[in-house]
Amino acid sequence: MTYQDALNKAKEKIDSLDAELILGFIQNQTREKIFSNLNSNLTSKKIKSFNALVEKRRKGFPLAYITGKKEFWKSEFNVDSSVLIPRPETELIVEEVLKEGLNKKIILELGTGSGNISISIKKENPEVRVYATDISINALLIAKKNARLNDVDNIIFLNHDWKKEWLFPDLDIIISNPPYVDKNSLNKDEDGVWFEPEEALFSERFGLQDISIILEKSIFFLKEEGKLFLEHAPSQAEKIASISEKIGYINLEQKKDLNKDIRVSILTK
Repeated sequence: MTYQDALNKAKEKIDSLDAELILGFIQNQTREKIFSNLNSNLTSKKIKSFNALVEKRRKGFPLAYITGKKEFWKSEFNVDSSVLIPRPETELIVEEVLKEGLNKKIILELGTGSGNISISIKKENPEVRVYATDISINALLIAKKNARLNDVDNIIFLNHDWKKEWLFPDLDIIISNPPYVDKNSLNKDEDGVWFEPEEALFSERFGLQDISIILEKSIFFLKEEGKLFLEHAPSQAEKIASISEKIGYINLEQKKDLNKDIRVSILTK
């Protein structure tokens, strides 16, 4: 079976781009290399592996978990099923944080996952001090690996549960893309989501439980005029504004993503 034959068969089941990327993964080749060798033959072992992965993708298994890679900001990150897959809308946090004067600032990230946010910021600003935390040891191992792969040094990775005690220095910036999805609101056929780690995705109280904890605790660890950058669902924007005002944040900015949905709240102490 040639590359072309395998792709033609796969495209009857899954998206053509996904099929091409899976074949590239199987052959350890770029899409360009695949297209320039469409008449090349696959071994029977490779055909079996390719078909198995196509079937996994047909059932909704995320492409990023199949290839083990996901691009974010200006870099590529290793991912597996222990971490949330980095999403384009989360780049808005990086974009907004980079607008701050970060030299020598101290940043805490709550729920670093693959490390994509902290690593992207540290890569742009080597002088910033970053503490990146996660409740999952497996996630921290992935994040540390990604830091090495991206030649980023001196991020302090910590195992931490924000529902428990916080022990951090005074901070200039806190960043979090916490679990904020209401599990009951999702379509059962939502592509890929059900394969991602639930603890990184779903939150109780209509998706607001973890957000509320972070809002309430973070204000005690921020310096005066320190800022909290928080990703959330667009439908949660008004509730976040209400909670932050009661807690005592003096200013709130809410930023829209490329889909014109409010995706990030920036709160100033």
